[in-house]
Amino acid sequence: MKTGNPDSDENRPNTASQCFFRILADSLKPYAHILYFAVFFVAVYGIIRLAGIFIYRSVIDFQEIPLLLFNGVRTDISGLGYILALPVLLTFLWSILPAKLARPLFILEKFWLVLTGSLVFFLELCTFPFMEEYSVRPNRLFVEYLLYPGELINLMLRGHLAAVIAVILMMAVFVFLFSRSIRGISIRKAPSVPAAVPVFILIAGLTFIAARSSFEHRPFNLAKASFSTNQIVNTLVANSGYSLITSIKGLFSEKSYTYKSMPVAEQISLIKDDTGFDYSPATPKHPTLNRLTAINRDRKLNIVIILEESLGAQFVGRLSGGNLTPALDRIYSEGWGFTRLYATGVRSVRGIEAVTSGYTPTINTATVKREKTQKNFFNLGGLLREQGYHTSFIYGGESHFDNMRSFFLGNGYSEIIDITSYENPDFVASWGVSDEDLFNKAVAHFDDMYQNGRMFYSLVFTSSNHDPFEIPDKFAKGAPRTRDNAIRYADYALGRFYDTVKTKPYFKDTVFLVIADHDARAGGSDLVPARHFHIPGVIFGGGISKRTENHVVSQIDMPKTLLSLAGISAVVPTVGYDLSNLPDDFKGRALLQFYQNFALLRDDGSLMMVLPDEKFASGHYDFTDYSIKNAPDDPELEKLALAYALFGETAYQKGYFLNTERTEK
Repeated sequence: MKTGNPDSDENRPNTASQCFFRILADSLKPYAHILYFAVFFVAVYGIIRLAGIFIYRSVIDFQEIPLLLFNGVRTDISGLGYILALPVLLTFLWSILPAKLARPLFILEKFWLVLTGSLVFFLELCTFPFMEEYSVRPNRLFVEYLLYPGELINLMLRGHLAAVIAVILMMAVFVFLFSRSIRGISIRKAPSVPAAVPVFILIAGLTFIAARSSFEHRPFNLAKASFSTNQIVNTLVANSGYSLITSIKGLFSEKSYTYKSMPVAEQISLIKDDTGFDYSPATPKHPTLNRLTAINRDRKLNIVIILEESLGAQFVGRLSGGNLTPALDRIYSEGWGFTRLYATGVRSVRGIEAVTSGYTPTINTATVKREKTQKNFFNLGGLLREQGYHTSFIYGGESHFDNMRSFFLGNGYSEIIDITSYENPDFVASWGVSDEDLFNKAVAHFDDMYQNGRMFYSLVFTSSNHDPFEIPDKFAKGAPRTRDNAIRYADYALGRFYDTVKTKPYFKDTVFLVIADHDARAGGSDLVPARHFHIPGVIFGGGISKRTENHVVSQIDMPKTLLSLAGISAVVPTVGYDLSNLPDDFKGRALLQFYQNFALLRDDGSLMMVLPDEKFASGHYDFTDYSIKNAPDDPELEKLALAYALFGETAYQKGYFLNTERTEK
């Protein structure tokens, strides 16, 4: 018969092991909410990833889905390891400290969980709208736009109001429900400090292992998670928070991704052998200095570059694209047109550095925004200013965007004309005045230069063909804000400009280049979607006769070509070609940077892609249907592609484009 005495032998733990496990269970209870948090967000990540697989199912190989999901969960757990490191530490502290000391730590932990949970959910909501535009998860571009709140707010409210409202509503519901669940967490004390310490060490160790997700020398990263030749698959592997944090880290360290290493001397040697320029001016400090011998002219010509926003070849009738650009097609029929011209990247700043400096793209951000290139950096503006030209940057928006104003003023541009310079423009959109207003201003500037007997160089940068695609009502006539309509308007404005300058007395003394900064929505499943790097480019004026260039060429070839056509011989550090004087054995060459992936494209369709963590991918690009097919390994092309991929960063770090004596007097 039971005595009911709580101290009787029958009511005590039967074994020491039972007592141990009870104490262990009590020591683990304070951490239960952290486990719930982790499980919940692994589920959120998984749902978004599965939705992505469904949305992009037509371009995903079914056999890659298991590894995609495995690496995805690994990425999720790694990211959560970093997020939960602080809560694990705080939980240990408040579970063993007196109530007065524990309470503030407890509140701090709940705040941290609400904050990080809200950010995680917000970024996952942003995933598909961002991927629709850029074909990648939120990355450094997501952060860079936040640096310009005025432009960003206008863009979102005028072009994506429905999406903004939907995200705000879903975020409000999530924060409300999640905050209520967090408030339900209460302080649970550990049975004793001696019992709590080993449990904390165990959980902290597991958290560290989860975050690092590797027992190798280097921790887990997105490069290790990427396994496919399909860019969409590699993008879906990461969650958006992990992708964004990796990019932010790259903004500060500029080493978020790394290629296979190659000695600098070998990089330079391979590029010199490939180009075959006259490198006699080269020095150890500036090893790529080469001599440009210009076309023989009686006098030097003016130079004007029209940089068209987001105008890919896919929209240009002359390049077998959509019939949206009759004016540009007409210019092609009267000028020197390039049929296989390729952009170096997918951002305006990438196009700017290529077209004005002949700079090869890098795995890191463009030189326009980097610290070491803000003065004395080789650029057409600086070189032509040395030659007595008035140099200007003409833009319809805020010139501070993407650091353009600082970069140009520091590198030889005499005048910046931006939105503050326009009096009573006819139409002002989110990104600035209309292209018609821009071109009217540019023509007035050229007229003034001519009347004052000044030689001039201008970079004119359009913006009407930019999301949210706002165009003047007189042209739109009730048409919806679509990319196609914005392209039609941008082309109309360009045509009016072309017809105007043809009547000017300085037309015959000015070399004009119309070229895109990049294509629109350069995405797809390819590691480097070469078809979305194909852009229009045509040179006219200056007595240049009609001709067509069918070689594969790059934006980096434009500076030397323009200088040569304008009759300016110079010593330059760029490894771009003078397209007016190509060697007989020219094989065509374009350099393409798609986020962390780089590619070298040749006339014969050879496409060598350089990927992070010492990987390469050989392909054959079909110019007729834009497809990329597998190709045999080519060790020599691998070396050359790697040399080009590394050169831009090498040149930046070693200052190859800085402080050079460039111009032949």
